[in-house]
Formats: sequence, C-alpha cells, structure tokens
Amino acid sequence: MTGWLAGPLAALAGWLAWARVAGAAPWRAWRDAAPVGGLWLLALGAAGRPLLAGLWAGAALAALALADAAKRRALREPLHALDGALLREVLRHPHLYLPFAGPLPLAALAALVGAGSAGLLAAEPGGLGWAGRAAALAAGAALLAFPRLAPAAALARDPALDSARIGPATTLLAHAAIARAERRRRQAEAAPADPPPSLPDPAPHLVLLQLESFWDARGRTPRADAPALPGWDALAAQALVRGRLAVPGFGANTMRAEFAALTGLPEAALGLDALNPYAAFARRPVGSLAHRLAAAGYATLALHPHDPRFFGRDRVLPALGFRRFEAEEAFRGAPREGRYVADAALGEAIAARLAESAGPAFLFAISIAAHGPWDAADPFADWAARIARTDSMLARLAGAARALPRPVVLLAWGDHLPSLPETAALPDWRTDWLAWHSARPGRGALRDIAAADIPAEALAALSA
Repeated sequence: MTGWLAGPLAALAGWLAWARVAGAAPWRAWRDAAPVGGLWLLALGAAGRPLLAGLWAGAALAALALADAAKRRALREPLHALDGALLREVLRHPHLYLPFAGPLPLAALAALVGAGSAGLLAAEPGGLGWAGRAAALAAGAALLAFPRLAPAAALARDPALDSARIGPATTLLAHAAIARAERRRRQAEAAPADPPPSLPDPAPHLVLLQLESFWDARGRTPRADAPALPGWDALAAQALVRGRLAVPGFGANTMRAEFAALTGLPEAALGLDALNPYAAFARRPVGSLAHRLAAAGYATLALHPHDPRFFGRDRVLPALGFRRFEAEEAFRGAPREGRYVADAALGEAIAARLAESAGPAFLFAISIAAHGPWDAADPFADWAARIARTDSMLARLAGAARALPRPVVLLAWGDHLPSLPETAALPDWRTDWLAWHSARPGRGALRDIAAADIPAEALAALSA
C-alpha cells in the first residue's frame, strides 16, 4: 500500500512546486486536482506501478514549474496553452531555449528521473494488470478533460491571472480548449478580403525589415556604452516618419510582432491565439499586406536566414501571401556571426533580390544575427556589438536602394527588447521603427505606433 499513497504524493509535490511559481494558493486551485490526478493515472496506466507513476507525474509537473519560472524570469510572462507548439523548436534548437532555463536544474531533474525509474523498475512490484492499466488510462484521460468545463466566469483569459486564481494546470487545458473552440470563427473573420491598394506608377519596391532584438538603448538604461547607431540615425533623419513601436511581447515571441506587422490584426481579433498566432491560427490564409500587394501585381518574397520550420514559417508565410520563402538553405556559404548568418549577408541578399526583380517587389526580411542568448561575460556588450553590425547593414542597404532604378520604401523595426539584466525591470517595452523612401526624403516626423499599424504605414509610404 505504500506505493499507492506515496505515488500520488510525489505527483502532488511536483504540482505544489508549479503552484508556487504561479502564485496559486492550493485551496484556491482545487480544480487542478483533476488534471494532476489525471496525469498520475495516465502514468499509472503506462507504468503499472503507482510509485513509479508518481515519480513520472511529479517530474513532469516539476519540469513545468522550472519552465514556467524560467519564462517568467526571462520573458516576464508565464507558460501558456500555446507554448506546447514550441516543444519541437526546443528539440531542434535547444541553444535558443535551454540556457534561459538553466542547465543544472534540468540535468538534476533528468538524473533523478533516470535513476529513480531504474531503481523502481527493479524494486517496485507491478501493481496493475493490463485491465487495470487500461482503466487507469481511461480515467486519466477523463480527468484531463475536466478543466475544459471550467466556468467562463472564473476565467480572465489571462495566463498569469488565471494560473494564480484557478491553478496553472487547469489554466493551460482550459485556455487550449477555448482557443480551439473559437479558432475557426476567428479564422473566417480574418480571411483575405481587402481589395488591392491604388499605388503610383511606377510602384516602389517595399521592404519590411524585422530586426532581431533591435532597440535604441541610448538614454534608456544606466549603461553608457549603448551602441551608436549611425546608420539608423541617418535613415531616421530623412524618414517619412519614425518613432517608438509598441510590440506584444518582451525578450522573445517574435511571431507576435511579425504577425501583427504583416496582417494589421489587433490581438483582440485572435483571442488566446494572439499568444502564438503561428501555432495554429495562421495555418489558413489570413488577410495581409502580402495578399493585397500580390493582387496589385507585386512579387512577394520572404527572406529569413534560419530554419524555415521555426515557428512553422514554412507553412505560415505562404498562408500570409508570400509566394516565395527563402530560408537558411539560400544562405549556404554566407558569413556567420557565431551560430547565425551575418546581417551583412541578409542585407546583400535583399539588395540582390530587388535588383533582379523585373516589376515591383514586396520583400519581407527577418534578421537573426543579434539573437540571444548572449554568451559573453558582459551580455549587454555582446548584444550591443551585434546591434552595431545590424546598423551597418542598414546603412549599406540604404546605399544599395538609392542606386536602384525603381524607388524603394524601407520600413524597419525591432521585434522586441532583448532579455538582458539592463532591460529586465524597464516599464517601457517599446522598440523603434521608421519608414524611409529612397526617392522622397522626409524630415523624420515623429509618430509612435503599434505593430499592427505597420501595414497602413507601409501603404501610406508607398503612396508618398
């Protein structure tokens, strides 16, 4: 009988660690008893041994606690229902995620599970036959479905608030069910429908350039060594408009700013899918700037010198209207900065694609070279050095654009602030943006906007 008591207690211990991270009082988070019990029953059905099942369930919940704590610390937000879509990215590109979680706690947990499983498989007698295991699996599945019945009045639809009020496990499962139930209707409302815009003749090329972790840190942190940005400053001085950009995330979740900038959709139009619009929402055609410009005769091309499967871009970008997507394979042999293709190579590719285009082109480019983690002894200095190279690329790209026979509109922005000690407590998450026309210099008018305003700004710049 010891295992039948100790097994559920082991699962409970893992959940208590997660509840503490989420700020959920156990007496308020009573609904989590269903998913935690369901997880233990599923493990029991798989293992046939109650204590071993407790070890597995408790370790899974402890791993969620570690991930939740790391995300809150690095990105200032909790785990949410759509984070499961990023598991495959963790497996493909662990260097982008595991350093933020801390390798030692993860290694310790893995060692504990491995050693404990080996010991219990040898020492704990099998507690259930096949019929009992099948019953445990069925009961576990039923309990995991219970959070979908959480009353709507109890849900704020905010992962941080709901995790603290009704429990983190119930929140994840209930939010996933809500997003799934609402998705088809929201997708239908967001389907391509807008007519092509009226543009001057000749229509300028349009380059939307999303800059990884780009942000003008001068005067916005106590550091005196923020990177000088001569390229950005020169563009800003002649920009049609420039300013601060409100982005829907801190330190990561590039896909949120990216989706808003391409579609113009506010977060409210996506519901809970706004937390990761690329996980499922944007797998069907969505109205976007690319669809509208393609209908106006533009060639539409996306450039990103990274794994095309990352965030599912290989499926999402075609759904957003891009007829070509050139990813890491197109940059084979290009110079790199550490793991990533150098921004200089991306700038050269942008200029080359514009030069070879017979008609007007809409080119969306995503830089990668300034991506964290920043491994130097001084992470801020490492980030600053990379951003200085991004800035140099901007200057060269502007020079190449001026030399083209067709005018070029360049609209550039930072996708989010870098997750650094110097930015961790900043109340202002805004990055910077500008719109520049190669043939019609402006005076750098100031206007602060949100990422979802970018399509309208791009169309206004094309008609300038």
